Amino acid sequence: MKKIFNFIIIGIGLSLSFAACKKGYIDPISKVDPGPDEQAPTVEITSPSSDIQYPATTDAADFDFKFNVKDDIELSKIDISLDGALLKSYASTDLIDYRGISGTYAYTDLGLGAHTFEVVATDLSGKVTTKSFAFNITKYNKVLESETLYLPFNPGGDFKDLINLVSPTVVGSPTTTNTTGGHNGAAYQGATDAYLSFPINGLYGANNEMSFAFWYKLNNVPDRSGLVVVGNPTVQASNNDESRKYGFRLFRENAPQNLTINVGTTSQENWIGAGSTSANAGVWKYITVTISATETKIYIDGVQKASGTYTSKLELSGCSTIVIGSGGPTFAYWDHKSDLSLYDEFRVFNKALTTDDIQLLMQ
Repeated sequence: MKKIFNFIIIGIGLSLSFAACKKGYIDPISKVDPGPDEQAPTVEITSPSSDIQYPATTDAADFDFKFNVKDDIELSKIDISLDGALLKSYASTDLIDYRGISGTYAYTDLGLGAHTFEVVATDLSGKVTTKSFAFNITKYNKVLESETLYLPFNPGGDFKDLINLVSPTVVGSPTTTNTTGGHNGAAYQGATDAYLSFPINGLYGANNEMSFAFWYKLNNVPDRSGLVVVGNPTVQASNNDESRKYGFRLFRENAPQNLTINVGTTSQENWIGAGSTSANAGVWKYITVTISATETKIYIDGVQKASGTYTSKLELSGCSTIVIGSGGPTFAYWDHKSDLSLYDEFRVFNKALTTDDIQLLMQ
């Protein structure tokens, strides 16, 4: 009896719905006049946004051209070209949104030299907008033979290493500044809960010697953070104190800021402080850290600010990555989290640099 009752209820509901449709209780869909086509399309080229460098061993590489096109009414056609040769033509039927597109064109084996990328957008009324970007592709040659990683931080969120032509693991949403926001061109802009992570294998030399150097514009907020960290995540999971016997941690804390590095050498941890850097807030400074088998030094603008000696070399067992812009997964405790400061021209070397090396880099 219960089943029969349910069928009756369903039948009544369907009958009422059908009757409502027949009587026009559902609002009709009507066409809305979009108005006159008054504006020409807008075109923005987002990649490339500057000149490009390849590693010294590379003559050609794959590249993504990126662009945005919008119109107030409807687009008719978009043509993209490289050096005068048509790459692709988009008809209005190719567009998901007939008023705009955020397009990416993957180009294979883009070679060295001067190039011009062009986007031509036409709307239904025949108005045309043309935008082009001229750029050069050259080879990057190491400043020092010992250089094992170089991050120029090009615009458009380009975090690629030009020595090995690899991109990092990106955590969170860091960005790069515009073409003039860095010490040289664009720069890395830190963000909350964000950092970059590169494999450390191949970056250091004999006896685990290494150095790293970069331009740095301090943001005092938050008042502490990690800057450059190499750690052992396995040990970190069990004991913070024990973890500091592996790798190193360059960090800052308090106001005035104190720049410090903690270096792990198997049986102990070593604390080396460069003192207050509060006067550096908002000013570009060149930070260099050198790590030899027996000593670590901190330089600011080529001047040694601190050093510390130890009896055994840097311990890198279980350390697989170098983290930039945060304490990362192994040193986020004590609030050494992400850094909102600016970083530029970040380099790693497989030896302890000399003062002459540092002066050359600064130039």
